[in-house]
Amino acid sequence: MRLFIISVFILLLSGIANADYSIKNVYKFENIDMIKNLNDNNIVNMTVIGVSEDSNGNKANSKCIISLRNSVIKGNCQGIDQDGDIEYSTVERDLAGDTAGKMMRIGGTGKYANKTSVCKYTVILTDFKVGVGYLTGSCKE
Repeated sequence: MRLFIISVFILLLSGIANADYSIKNVYKFENIDMIKNLNDNNIVNMTVIGVSEDSNGNKANSKCIISLRNSVIKGNCQGIDQDGDIEYSTVERDLAGDTAGKMMRIGGTGKYANKTSVCKYTVILTDFKVGVGYLTGSCKE
């Protein structure tokens, strides 16, 4: 019985250390530039400006530099939250697949210093012609 109680306690502590949180993000596309390569595939570079909110109460303005090659979106982002703390992250999504992608916090300043997280996100709505989108995600530190 004592072993069971200790196991449950350790499990609860590990859940606190690996706090899950959710995110919401609204974004718009800017500075879109496109060329075709030798294989007639599109190569696209763009800036993505967004606002986000997480379930921990943090709100941030973000800017990402994104590239699209062979239906794979990859990029780097910088978000500044309500406290002025900066979060640095990467983003990746295969457009040939479904609407799911992955964001990874790779560090930052203040509360984000030396902290990483992985977020699985789903694009709820996007329109490249209008230039806007909305996504939600679930994250693990």
